[in-house]
Amino acid sequence: MSSDGWSAVLPAPAGSGENAAIAALVAFSQRGESATSADVDHVMRSLAAHDGWWVPVAYARQAWGQSEFEHTVSFPDRGPQTTLNVFTDPEAVARGEAAASGDYGGPVPGVTLLQYLDPSLSSLFVNPGSPREHQWYIEAGGFEIAAAWATAIAVERALASWGNGPVPVADLLAHRYHLLIDRDTMAPARVYLPEIEGTVAVCFTASDRTAEFVASLPPAARPLAEVAPVDGPGLFDLVNAMGAAGVIINAGSADQAALTQSDVAEILKARARG
Repeated sequence: MSSDGWSAVLPAPAGSGENAAIAALVAFSQRGESATSADVDHVMRSLAAHDGWWVPVAYARQAWGQSEFEHTVSFPDRGPQTTLNVFTDPEAVARGEAAASGDYGGPVPGVTLLQYLDPSLSSLFVNPGSPREHQWYIEAGGFEIAAAWATAIAVERALASWGNGPVPVADLLAHRYHLLIDRDTMAPARVYLPEIEGTVAVCFTASDRTAEFVASLPPAARPLAEVAPVDGPGLFDLVNAMGAAGVIINAGSADQAALTQSDVAEILKARARG
């Protein structure tokens, strides 16, 4: 594409696979006024999990220290921008020519983009210039929620690739969890599992994982399920203080993971060292 003497060549799409972020946005648009908080959760999870973002190079350098990209494209410098305009793919970049300013680079993981949103911005605008069903808008007041989705995805990915290596301490401590609590006492719930000796604590990375767990309970038990927010350090301090056998993260989900008492001890030792 070219305009006013400048030009840019965008890379061809990497493949014909479906863009899950766009698919989630389209599905949300189709829901219209019937969209629920669960639909919003699906969009936010998809945006955080998307690894093909295009962002302003100057912003990436300032926000998380990245200045080298696999691909870059140049636009006219339109001066300071209070809205961060980002794009899901090269086609969206091409359609957003009028809103883009300066150099853009990609691909960037959504975990990085959403975790480092600058609170001095007024908003994040996904795919300006694209069809409305391909767009999303987050005001600055929602940046903390967006960051929580980013750290949720980071925790889930770290646990999925954990294997027999060291516990992914940094990712686990950086997140804020939904802790299952006893509704009567408001204390952490103590859950018995047949394959584990003793009780375990249960927590979830995000609201959709909590909802999935609650939906799996017998109808009479669902109103008794209660969660409370707790940050990573607080979670593992609690599990340790409970004398629990460990903690189950995302109980009942396909990405369920278990941390044993020794894993929790390893996390606490690493935090104390660092």
